[in-house]
Amino acid sequence: MTTYTSLPPLPLPEGMTSRYIQTSDLNFHILEAGRPQTGTPQKPLIILLHGFPEIAYSWRRVLPKLAEAGYHAVAPDQRGFGRTTGWDTSSYGDVDLATFSLSSLVRDIVMLVHALGYRSVQCVAGHDCGAMSAAMCALMRPDFFRSVVLMSHPFNGSPELPFDTASVNADAGQSIEARGGGAGGAESSAAATGIHEALAQLGRKHYKWYYSTARAGPEMSNLEPEEMHRFLRGYFHLKSGSWPGNRPHPLGKWSAEDLVKLPGYYIMPLDKSMPATVAIDMAEESSKGLSSHSWLPDDELAVYAAEYGRTGFQGGLNWYRVRTAAGGRYTKDFEVFAGKKLEPPCAFVSGKLDWGNYQEPGAIEKMKDGVSCADLRILRFLDGVGHWTPQEGSEEVARTIVELAGGLQ
Repeated sequence: MTTYTSLPPLPLPEGMTSRYIQTSDLNFHILEAGRPQTGTPQKPLIILLHGFPEIAYSWRRVLPKLAEAGYHAVAPDQRGFGRTTGWDTSSYGDVDLATFSLSSLVRDIVMLVHALGYRSVQCVAGHDCGAMSAAMCALMRPDFFRSVVLMSHPFNGSPELPFDTASVNADAGQSIEARGGGAGGAESSAAATGIHEALAQLGRKHYKWYYSTARAGPEMSNLEPEEMHRFLRGYFHLKSGSWPGNRPHPLGKWSAEDLVKLPGYYIMPLDKSMPATVAIDMAEESSKGLSSHSWLPDDELAVYAAEYGRTGFQGGLNWYRVRTAAGGRYTKDFEVFAGKKLEPPCAFVSGKLDWGNYQEPGAIEKMKDGVSCADLRILRFLDGVGHWTPQEGSEEVARTIVELAGGLQ
């Protein structure tokens, strides 16, 4: 059995350290920079939440910059990822998905912050699915998380519950479920009704629902080391600003006809696994220069390949299962926040070449118009940057966090 004490140390930049923090649920692995010396005053705390398929290591270029600006910056491997342990590792059919609910993810971070000796967080920043958990932190505990920076996944709003149904004859008109929203807006099971059948007729499927199937974990995890490295190299490359196939633009609506405009890594061939889907587009790419991406050279990619080769992907895939489960049974706790906006000061920073900005049509507009976000102070789209904002655009990411966190009263 592998224990954290037997794992090789990560190749960290100067000024960063790695340690383990025990809470009542998890043994968190964190990376940090700017940690105060014993006996010195606390510095304002910044928490950085990674996406999928990433780990705390994805913030390696941002952490030192935040420390230089006077902050104690901490990036944990979140529940289900990397070197953090204590989460439910049961089989696909036996795992308790309730432990991966939105409120559970927020609870994880609140407990970690307390364990670190803090009563509040100056800024919580999240990328990709980590942006969803960062948004939930700010939504559920605006008193505790003083500001929030989102990347690649704009906040699409809190749930819309069935409204004024007492005067409506349930036998006439649409069903209550169809009228309600839910966690993730268009991602909710109600909003997705019929979308899978329509995509299937076009020979395609949505990656988030593929990630929720029993086959996804084994197909992505049961790879030889060389295959794992090749798969992750392709996945990171295709979603980056380095792939010429990324020319994102807003979509008209949540429909099969609009969704098929997304690249294959989002709207997959119906009969393909994710590694096979990635291989299709990578077959068109020259291998020359791929290993020398300045934001992810081969020696750094090897960290991801080794970690996922050891853990597999199922822990992270459980996040998708929670949000796409039939009936929204694992997102009902989110409904208590129906109609609530993000209250803390907020920033959205993302790559101009990131399709993630437009996965949910209208989400950015909701943030800009004050529908989902009460105090959007910064909105930035970075030239030449794709989906991996903290890695491809670390300078601008750090600048945005410092600007937002430093502007608090």
